[in-house]
Amino acid sequence: MSIIAFILKFAFLIFIVFLGLTLWVAYKFYKQVTRVRRQFNPYDYQQQKTASTENTIIDNRPMEERNKQVIPDSEGEYVDFTESDGANNK
Repeated sequence: MSIIAFILKFAFLIFIVFLGLTLWVAYKFYKQVTRVRRQFNPYDYQQQKTASTENTIIDNRPMEERNKQVIPDSEGEYVDFTESDGANNK
């Protein structure tokens, strides 16, 4: 019986090692795919060259952060609006 127990323990050890190697290869593959996808991301404005000589702001945040509202609705500037005649502005 001890030889059968040894064979079962050895087979279990081989299974665990094979499972670990498979997970490690899958992780490395996932990291490589995400690195390449990030490299060819169409929303990566840093890769695009601008012909403008003005100052350019480059936003490197993820799309979720870019679309998030920066100033909450409770904050802001209120300006009183008054109508004026067009004749007075000449």
